[in-house]
Amino acid sequence: MSAPTILEKIYTQRQKDVEVAKATPGTKPEDIQTYLDMGLAPTQISLVPRLKSNPSIDTAEPSLSLMAEIKRASPSKGEIAMSTNPAKQALSYALAGASVISVLTEPTWFKGSLLDMRLVRQAVDKLPNRPAILRKEFIFDEYQIAEARLHGADTVLLIVAMLTEELLTSLYAYSVSLGMEPLVEVNNAAEMARALGLGAKVIGVNNRNLHNFDVDMGTTSRLVDMVREKNVLLCALSGISGPQDVKVYKGQGVNAVLVGEALMRAADTTVFIRDLLNWPHNG
Repeated sequence: MSAPTILEKIYTQRQKDVEVAKATPGTKPEDIQTYLDMGLAPTQISLVPRLKSNPSIDTAEPSLSLMAEIKRASPSKGEIAMSTNPAKQALSYALAGASVISVLTEPTWFKGSLLDMRLVRQAVDKLPNRPAILRKEFIFDEYQIAEARLHGADTVLLIVAMLTEELLTSLYAYSVSLGMEPLVEVNNAAEMARALGLGAKVIGVNNRNLHNFDVDMGTTSRLVDMVREKNVLLCALSGISGPQDVKVYKGQGVNAVLVGEALMRAADTTVFIRDLLNWPHNG
């Protein structure tokens, strides 16, 4: 029997974590549902229109939109930015023009939490045209989607590679029923076909293979043609570090890029973002 992949290890641990949360008084599934029924979840914004808007959209050369990520650590890189304050980082992303702020909520490998996401949401809540908040997580249970909604997410990540067809379909439908159009993540043509069959409106191509964490920047490029002429926003995920990456994807018709590590390490977040996306520096 082969050793478990990184994705399989994370999945196994998260299943244990979710069982603990579901058994804990105050966060049992019926508790989460009660909070939602009481209207305690913050108001949402719609992912698709927000993702179509960025500081360059009305300029002569509109560029891609940014999904900016809060990521303290990762399985492949270890510690990245352990002392960065997530709320403060999120505010700088928002003020620089990010359309989406992605927050890792996985605690063991990525050192994230639901509290991080809630505080990120609170930090940007009063801004005009605030970014959408994405729960970046290994989701396999409706409970995690309900948690995300309660804690202020506008969207959640669904990873095709880790979900059966039945589970992917039911989780997608449940997320949409809560008003959250998910970001559906794929890594190859077969997974892209499944995402399109689902009717996903926002598809992210992960340049990183989650089984071995190898990065291939050509992954997105190879799948672009599958969404051409379709009503789908295509996002490139992972490995984007400089303006040249963005330029290539823009030329191929990609709509947005998700950037995490490079942003977490940037000396000046705002300047890095504007240079990366070729956005105007004055607005």
